Amino acid sequence: MSTGGDRQPGRTLYLVDGTSQLYRAYYAIRRLSNADGLPTNATYGFTTMLRKLLRDEQVQRIGVIFDPPGPVFRNEIYPDYKSHRPPIPVDLVVQIPWIKQICEALAVPAIEVAGFEADDLIATFAVKAQAADLNVVIVASDKDLLQLVRPGIELLHPAKNQHLDRDGVDAHFGVPPEQVRDVLALMGDAVDNIPGVPGIGEKTAIAAVRTYGDFESVLHRAGLMRDLFQARDLALAQSADGVGRLQRLRSALDALAAIEVNLDFRARLEALIATIDHGDPPAIRRQMKALDRGSSFRAWQAIAEHVDQARLSLELVTLHQDVPLPCAPEALRLGQSDRVRASALFSKLGFRGLTDEFAQAVVDEPVTESPARSDSIAAVPFGRYETVLETSRLADLVAECRREGRVAVDTETDSVDPLRARLVGIAIACRSGEASYIPVGHGYLGAPTQLRIEAVQEHLAPLFSDPALSMVGQNLKYDAHVLRRHGLPVAGWSLDTMVAAFLLDSDRAGYGLDGLVEECLGHRMIRFEELVGRGSKQLTIDRIEIERVTEYAAEDADATLRLAVLFERRLTESGLIEVYRKIDGPLLPLLIKMETWGIRVDAGRLGSMSAEFERTLGRIRTEICALAGVEFNVDSPKQLREVLFGKLGLKSRRRTAKSGDASTDARALDELSEEHLIASKLLEYREIAKLKGTYADALPRLIHPETGRVHTSFHPTGAATGRLSSSDPNLQNVPARTALGRRIREAFVPEAGFLFLASDYSQVELRILAHLSGDEALVAAFRANEDIHRLTAARVLGIPIERVSDEERQRAKAVNFGILYGMSETRLAREQGLSRVEAHEFIEAYFARFSGVKSYIERVREAAERDGSVRTLFGRIRHFPALGQGSGRALREQALRAAVNTTVQGTAADIMKLAMLEVDAELGRLGSRARVLLQVHDELLLEVPEDEVRTVGERVRVAMEGVVDLSVPLLVDQKIGRSWSETT
Repeated sequence: MSTGGDRQPGRTLYLVDGTSQLYRAYYAIRRLSNADGLPTNATYGFTTMLRKLLRDEQVQRIGVIFDPPGPVFRNEIYPDYKSHRPPIPVDLVVQIPWIKQICEALAVPAIEVAGFEADDLIATFAVKAQAADLNVVIVASDKDLLQLVRPGIELLHPAKNQHLDRDGVDAHFGVPPEQVRDVLALMGDAVDNIPGVPGIGEKTAIAAVRTYGDFESVLHRAGLMRDLFQARDLALAQSADGVGRLQRLRSALDALAAIEVNLDFRARLEALIATIDHGDPPAIRRQMKALDRGSSFRAWQAIAEHVDQARLSLELVTLHQDVPLPCAPEALRLGQSDRVRASALFSKLGFRGLTDEFAQAVVDEPVTESPARSDSIAAVPFGRYETVLETSRLADLVAECRREGRVAVDTETDSVDPLRARLVGIAIACRSGEASYIPVGHGYLGAPTQLRIEAVQEHLAPLFSDPALSMVGQNLKYDAHVLRRHGLPVAGWSLDTMVAAFLLDSDRAGYGLDGLVEECLGHRMIRFEELVGRGSKQLTIDRIEIERVTEYAAEDADATLRLAVLFERRLTESGLIEVYRKIDGPLLPLLIKMETWGIRVDAGRLGSMSAEFERTLGRIRTEICALAGVEFNVDSPKQLREVLFGKLGLKSRRRTAKSGDASTDARALDELSEEHLIASKLLEYREIAKLKGTYADALPRLIHPETGRVHTSFHPTGAATGRLSSSDPNLQNVPARTALGRRIREAFVPEAGFLFLASDYSQVELRILAHLSGDEALVAAFRANEDIHRLTAARVLGIPIERVSDEERQRAKAVNFGILYGMSETRLAREQGLSRVEAHEFIEAYFARFSGVKSYIERVREAAERDGSVRTLFGRIRHFPALGQGSGRALREQALRAAVNTTVQGTAADIMKLAMLEVDAELGRLGSRARVLLQVHDELLLEVPEDEVRTVGERVRVAMEGVVDLSVPLLVDQKIGRSWSETT
C-alpha cells in the first residue's frame, strides 16, 4: 500500500481512466434520469467520483482519458479483439457527451486519441510525466493498469479509496507490477476476447508466474514439462529400445531439473534420475507413474500447446507507452471552473444540489498557474491585446512591426473555403504577449464603426508586400489566399508553424494551433467553438462581438509568433532547417498558385455520366436481387449480410473490427467472388456507385462560380513520408487504372487554346532504391535502360531475359515494388496466385540475386532500432516511437517496414517537391503562360498553350530529370492530351 507521503499536489499528475469509471458509475447507480427522461445515472456517478477525487486529493494536475469510438490498433493485430463485447448500452451512449461537457465546465482536461485505448494513453502520459519529474497517480479499477505501477507511479482505486504502490500491487493481485501482464496473457480475458491459454485461470497463472519468474520462463518450463512427460510415456510403453527411451527420459529430466525452482518437484525429478542411474526397472516404473503428482501437468501441457496464442495475448495485454499524445503531460492542469456553465449543465441534468452549489459560489478548488517553461517565449503572459479602430493606431502598429522585423498574421473570415471567404478581421503580433486585432467586417447590431478595407490596404499592403519583413503564420496558405483576394498579398512568408511542426514530428495526430500551443507552451487557447457556439446555434464570426473576437484572434497571432521562434530553433537543432528553407517552405507559394489556378471540369459531361451511371446501377441492382432470389436494399450492410450469409449460406472469413459482424467489404467480397457471382456483381455495383457519388455528382457542385474551375486544397502535412495530399476534392485519387475511372478523367479539360502536359517520373522509387542501396545489378540495369521487372524475373528464376513470360514479369514487378513496403510471402502468394512455399522461394531468390538491396534494408532497420528514426536522402526525418521500450512485436515490425519505406518514398517525395519548384522556376524564366495544375504521385500535370507545348515539354523534362544527381538516371515519360484521360 501507499501512504501518499511523497505526493505533492503541485508535482502529482492524476490520470483518470474515464471509460472504466463511467461504466462503473453506470452499473453502480440504476434508474436515474432527469425531468425530460434523459438517463443520468452514469453522469451523476462519474461527476460525484470526479469531484471527490479533486477535493480529497487536492488535485492540481489531472487528465481524464477516454476510449475513442471505432477500432483500435489491437484490432489490426487480432481482428477479434473485443469482438464478443455487447454494444455499449444506448442509455449510456447518450450520457457520454454530457460527461465530457462536465469535464470542460470543471476545467478538467478530457482526452481521447483515435485508434488508441485509454489504457495506452494513460501508460504514455504516465511514463512521460515520470520522465518530467512528476509523480503519477492512475485513478482506475482495471487490473491491466497495475502493470504501470513503479516508483513514482501508483494506482488509486476510487471506490475503495486505496492507493497501491509496488508492494500494494503484489499483495492485492498476487504478483508485482512487472509480472502483471504475464499473468494476464496466460489467463486471457473473456470480456475483451483475449484468448490466453485454455484452462488457465487467474489462480493458476499467478502461481506459475510467481513461482517461475516471468512469461518466458513459464513458456520454457512448459516446453520442458511437455518433453518430460512425452519421454515418460514413451519409456513406459513396451519397446525393444528400452535403453534408448530411458536415455531420452534421463535427458528430459536433466533439462527440467536444471531450471526447476519448486523444491519438492525437483527432489522427485532428482530421485527418478538417481533411480535410472542405478538401473532398478521396477523402481523406475513406480516413480515414473507417480511423477505427475502435484505437477499440474494438464495446465503445463495447455501452455506448451498454445505458445503462439499466449504470445499473441501478451502483445494484446501489454500497454503501449508510445502513443502520439495531443499534449505534453505538463500541460494537463486543472483550471478555473466555469461555474455558470456548470450550474446550467447540472440544472439541465436535474442535479439540484450541484446546481445550487455552483450557482451560489465558485467551487473551492485550487486554481493553478501556467506551467513553468525554460523557454522565455512561454514565460511571457498571454493577454495584452487591443482592438484597432483608428487609422492613427494602425499607422503606429505598422511602424512597430517594421522595427521588430517579424510579424505573425492571422485572418478571421466567415468561411473555411479560402477562395470564397469574406475577410472579417486581421490579427497581428510582432512581440510575444502583445497582439492587435483589426476588425473590418463585423455586422451585428450595435457593432462599432470599423476601418474601411481601403484604409487597411493603404497601411498594410506595403507592409505585407515587403520581402524584407519576416511573416509567419499557422497554415499560412489559407491566410495568403484570403489576404490576396482582399488586396493584401504577402511577399515575405518566412515560416509556417503548422508545416514546421510537421517536419519536427510527421506522425502527430494533428497540427492544429490549439494542440501545438498546449503541448509546446503549456497554454490553453480559447477554442473556436467556445467563441461561435456549436451545431444549429453556431454563428459566423462576423456576428460575434468584436471585444470577444479580439481576445480569440489576437491570442492566435500571439501564439503563432511564439511557436515560430520555438520551432525555428528546434528545426535548426534537429538538422531540418534546410529542408524547410529549400523544400517545404518555398513550396508553399507554389501550392498557393496551383490552388488559385484550379483545373477546368466539363460539368455537362459529368452530368451525362451521372445519368448513365444511374441507369447502369439500376440494371445491376436488378441482377443482384435476381441472383439473391429476393428483393433487398443493396446499399444496406445489414440486409446484405442477411442475404449473403443467411439466405445464400456463404461463409465470410472476415469480421468487422467494431461489431464483429461478418464483413462485406471489398476484400471479403473479392474472396467470395470465387464462390458466387453475386459477389462480383456487388463489387461492380460499388465501383460505379463510388464514381457516381464521389465524382460525377460531387465535382459539378465544387466548380467555383467566378472561375468556372475546381480548386483542390494541397496539404503539405498530409502524409508522414512527406508526400502531398489533396482534398475538397481529392484529385490525387481520381482512378486511372480502370476504364470507368479514365472516363471520369475525360471530364477534366484544359482551357480553350491550351493542352494538358503530363510528366511522370518512371519507376522513381526503384531508381532511388538502386541509388540508396548501391546494388550493382539494379544500378547497372537502370543505367542500361533495361526493363527492370523482366530483368528481375530473369535473375531470380535463372533464365535468359528473352524467355521471361508476362506472368513472370508481373510477379517480379509485384516483388520489386513490394520490397519497398515489406511485402510478406503471404501477400505475394495471395496476389500472384502462388503457394506460400513458392512465394517464400521467390522472395529468398530475389534477395540472393539482389544482395545489395537486402543489405540496405538490414542497415535501415538497424539504424531505426538504434536511433528510433530515419532520414531521407535530403535530411527529412521520421520518428518511430513504436521502436521504444514496451512496444509489442507486431507494432515494432510494422514500424521497421515503414522505416525502410520512408527512406525511399520520402526521398521520392522530396525529389518531386524539388522538381515542382524547378519546373515553376523554369516556366518563369521562359515567360510561359503554362502553369502547374496538379501533382499526383510521381506526375505533374500542366496546362500549356498549344503553341508552347513542344518547348515547354522539353524544358519540363530536362528540369525534372536534372533536379538531383543520383547514381542512376531519372527518366520522365510525357503525354499530351485534350483531356486528363488522354495523358493517362
